[in-house]
Amino acid sequence: MIRKTIILDLYTDEPAGLGVPPYINTWPRLVAGAIWMENKEVDIRYYTIDEVRRDMGSFIRHAEASDILVVIGSVEVPGKYIGGRPGTIDEAERILMLITRPLKILVGPAARYGFGSGGGAIASSRNTLAKIFDEMIVGDPEIFFSELMRYGFEKADPRKTRINYELADKAFVKGAKIIMMHPNHGKNLVVEIETYRGCPRYISGGCSFCIEPRWGKPIQRSPRSIIEEVEALYRYGARHIRLGRQPDILVYGSKEIGDKEFPKPNPEILEKLFYGIRNVAPGLRILHIDNVNPGTIVHHPRESLEALKTIINYHSPGDVAALGIESFDEKVVKTNNLKVYPDDAVKAIEIINRVGRIRGWNGLPHLLPGINLLYGLPGETKETYRINYDYLKTIYDKNLLVRRINIRQVTILENTPLWLRMDMVKNILRRHKGLFKTYRHRIMSELDRKFLEKIVPPGTILDYLYVEKHIRNLSIARMPGSYPITVKIPYIIALWKIISARIRSIAAKSVTGDPIGA
Repeated sequence: MIRKTIILDLYTDEPAGLGVPPYINTWPRLVAGAIWMENKEVDIRYYTIDEVRRDMGSFIRHAEASDILVVIGSVEVPGKYIGGRPGTIDEAERILMLITRPLKILVGPAARYGFGSGGGAIASSRNTLAKIFDEMIVGDPEIFFSELMRYGFEKADPRKTRINYELADKAFVKGAKIIMMHPNHGKNLVVEIETYRGCPRYISGGCSFCIEPRWGKPIQRSPRSIIEEVEALYRYGARHIRLGRQPDILVYGSKEIGDKEFPKPNPEILEKLFYGIRNVAPGLRILHIDNVNPGTIVHHPRESLEALKTIINYHSPGDVAALGIESFDEKVVKTNNLKVYPDDAVKAIEIINRVGRIRGWNGLPHLLPGINLLYGLPGETKETYRINYDYLKTIYDKNLLVRRINIRQVTILENTPLWLRMDMVKNILRRHKGLFKTYRHRIMSELDRKFLEKIVPPGTILDYLYVEKHIRNLSIARMPGSYPITVKIPYIIALWKIISARIRSIAAKSVTGDPIGA
């Protein structure tokens, strides 16, 4: 009988879903919710890897007194983080070696696609992980843990995946209170919400590197179930919500999902969802989105524009529509079945700018595009780097606003088409190692700063910034939400204080500001 459970969050970063602080992903809530649905008396304790690093002894003692230890992790889409440092598979193995009593269960993207460790790397295979864990949940955790509580470990099936959201919706609500154990709770915690699972482009196979199409035909949650989850989270103190766990928020609720590669947006369903969220959580300070497929905007410009307007009516300013463009090189687009060709990508950026440039209460434009560029893909040549730079320069010269440019090297994940072309990708990454560093630096030094200066020119006042960190004599402050701008304050201000700042100067990835009234 399970009486005590430990959840260890090594953090996750997926194409659809972020769980590095100040974010908490969906996985801990599904695990806790499924257990509490069956027995509300089970003692569940949630730890982040950063908490474990600070007090390993306390964590080991609690883990040894538990029946099961659930580990969540894997950075499938690598990035740089201020709020936390993701755990590695080596670190997890060292910790688990010190724990003997509980069953050790791996949950999250690592169990299904291997443990990612950063751009330009090959994920640790599931065969390697199987030597460390007693069980790996390659299916959906709410099913496994519900069966575990009912029937025992031997009869719980780790491979079962959901065919609808009936059980998951209940688990999301029951597990909502787990957010109260997160170290960022009551501060700048951002709760990631799932609206649907799977990519509509599964019909054509999707992008070569991506895990989302591997789920098969997408399944969607109802607006009512999402609203009920937000209501529960709000009751437990959530004040920052992001509808980020889906490949494309614009097509949520589309009647064509599952039938067409580029479904037509349904602005009426988005209106129902966003209105409902604001109705049950009237004190939300931040309501943001994440992923948007530029191909949707190009194929359905009128409906996409209406969907964008609907989001802007209800969200919080400073929002970012992350566009997985990946490459402006037509050869790379075709070879990897990417979402959109380069000129159409520029059109999508123009359409978002048409409605998103207006500034809101916190001093930021309402909704701007973010550009993701990915290197190391099949078809890439030296010319790819020049083409990508030239298109970014064209976008700047058109006076279009872009919130940020993410430049990454691809991670090779198990069960994706790229896994079968591993040797080719490794060769490309090796050959272009110097080019990647050179062009990444060039884009940062020549374009990043210019784009950022258009968004927050000197003199701009930014509101609702949390002081998150001290680095030497600087205070690092950011607004909760999607891809927040890092503001460096040349004074030491108390951690977690909420401030406003007047921008003084602009760098490539951050700005310097003076506090107002701090």
